[in-house]
Amino acid sequence: MKSFESRWSRAFPVVMGVLFGLAMAMLIVSIFLLVRITKEKSFFPESSGNYISGESSLSRQDAIVGARRRVSPSVVSVTAYRTQLVYASRGWDEWFQQFRGRMPTLAKQRYPSYGSGVIVNPDGYILTNEHVIRDAEEIYVTMTDSTEVLATLIGRTPEFDLALLRIEGRNLPFAPLGDSDQLEIGETVIAIGSPFTYLFNDTQPTVTAGVISALHRDVKQTSRAVQIFKNMIQTDAVVNPGNSGGPLVSADGLVVGINTFIFSSSSGSSNIGMGFAIPVNTAKMVIDELRQYGRFRNVWTGLIVKELTPDVIKQLAIPFNTGLVVAQLEQGGPAEEAGIEVGDVIIEINGKTILDASQAERVIFGRQVGDDLEVVIWRDGRTLDVKLKLVEAKEQT
Repeated sequence: MKSFESRWSRAFPVVMGVLFGLAMAMLIVSIFLLVRITKEKSFFPESSGNYISGESSLSRQDAIVGARRRVSPSVVSVTAYRTQLVYASRGWDEWFQQFRGRMPTLAKQRYPSYGSGVIVNPDGYILTNEHVIRDAEEIYVTMTDSTEVLATLIGRTPEFDLALLRIEGRNLPFAPLGDSDQLEIGETVIAIGSPFTYLFNDTQPTVTAGVISALHRDVKQTSRAVQIFKNMIQTDAVVNPGNSGGPLVSADGLVVGINTFIFSSSSGSSNIGMGFAIPVNTAKMVIDELRQYGRFRNVWTGLIVKELTPDVIKQLAIPFNTGLVVAQLEQGGPAEEAGIEVGDVIIEINGKTILDASQAERVIFGRQVGDDLEVVIWRDGRTLDVKLKLVEAKEQT
């Protein structure tokens, strides 16, 4: 008995020392992981600056003031410089030479165009419209304190009319991004930007207020080229030339959209209270793509479809008249991999009944490479569920 007690008394300090050492090691590892986690920053930080929440009992005017205070410091003016050929100034000799059949002299002229942008990250990332910086040779950003800096184009996507710029800087004022899926028709919003910036002697952004007039608008825009903008936010907050690329902001001071274009009177001289903004959730997706790849990767289904016609319905003995019939499969495409066959009728995608091709495009709009589509097809009198994984579209040659 004495022998056992002596051995235990000798081993006890060793055991306690080992346990203490393990406990200290676990404590050190926990502290290290906690410090590391706290140092990691989200690309979309949650807040910046002081603001007054629109969820409180404050008046509508106070909420607008609070939202403006929160977001305005992050709104910038974007100036894009391009070069065009113009006829040189004509003197009497020039007119005489032209009269004799000689071509007038052409000269290069550098000219600016203006828009707005919003800083979305403290490291200097700026979101604006693609049409604001299209074909630009140089892009400058003017801050609210009148500081003008050269911007780098990270990436752009004409399909979504969004571009991502970056300027040098750290801990810059930024606008927190909200959730456009939570918007409701009738809620208060404000548009912030720099319209007609060349007419004013200061760089402070302007603010206009209104409401969400409609959601999920598909709009054909033809002022530059025919383009269908899908899932747009419609607002009656006044948006003017130069507001493009600026934020549409909720009463809580969160960016919910990027102002893009307006409908104006037939003469183009006045705003008729119909402005349109790209939802911020679409913008978030585009930002991630542009940061990682410098471009937006278009998705490919590998499907060629046709809308149902009476002849097709009769030939295939289809007991309904809505959906899309698979006319062709592109070789090696996702649809072929998913087991879809020519003659199948697509009746549902991601839980949405498909009535026509435009609705199918709407359901797929905004999906990214790697996303899955849950497709319900009709084949030989029965329905089948298939999963189609989207891949990057092949480059056109």
